[in-house]
Amino acid sequence: MTERAMQYGRALYELKLDDAVISDSLDTFSSSEELLSALDNPSVRNKEKHAVIDKLFNKSITSFLKVVTDNHMISQINDIFEAYHDCTVDAKNWAKATLYYVAKPDSKQIEEIKSKIAKDTKKDGVELKLVEQPSLIGGFVLKVDDFETDRSIKGHIKQLTKNLMRR
Repeated sequence: MTERAMQYGRALYELKLDDAVISDSLDTFSSSEELLSALDNPSVRNKEKHAVIDKLFNKSITSFLKVVTDNHMISQINDIFEAYHDCTVDAKNWAKATLYYVAKPDSKQIEEIKSKIAKDTKKDGVELKLVEQPSLIGGFVLKVDDFETDRSIKGHIKQLTKNLMRR
């Protein structure tokens, strides 16, 4: 994610738009590669791009999207929405974490993981993204912000190999 995309994401957050508007806009972009391509196409005039934006999006976000399009940042719209989401997580004083797993933990384990992360990071809550990753062979990898805990079999094999190579 570029610094400019993060700046646009923060600007979008500061607009304090309704969550439904943000969600609908993201869905619209996600469902149409052609839309993104047309809004990013330099041969299409801004006036025509603005007309499309006015027809497809909620009025409260159209000005923002026009600025993004005019400044040739529309190709990074997914990063902009991700930066917006990061701002909402930060505003709630939550930690953002990703758990890569082979066997999905049950709901009780997930709540225990969230509780431990919240306690360790001194945050009010945790947004935990779960990602199945069979290549880990077994165990899990937990990423919280820039910190990673690797308790996978793949990670142990990698560490053993590294240790043997040193000898």
